[in-house]
Amino acid sequence: MGDVVALDMKNHAIMVGAHVKYAGTHTRGKVKELRVDSDKTWVLLDSTNLYYDPKHLELVSKETETADREAQSIEEFRKRLDQKREVLHATMEGFDEPGG
Repeated sequence: MGDVVALDMKNHAIMVGAHVKYAGTHTRGKVKELRVDSDKTWVLLDSTNLYYDPKHLELVSKETETADREAQSIEEFRKRLDQKREVLHATMEGFDEPGG
């Protein structure tokens, strides 16, 4: 697969091992594989194990990819915490407050 060429949204060459960001969801990952299927090029990311259209990817530095992944993890944690609070609030709605 050494002859496969993928260009990102800014027409920069994407190579196996490069760090990229998917524009749609800001998902980031390291390129595991480049594949051509029916004259269409696809890029496999390690973070999702999914193939992406390279025209929707942007090359990023490893430092940016790592920092954003950590920030995304914190944001995901907050989102899950908020969801659990909503479920708890809905569950406790039928109960009286203690001491009342």
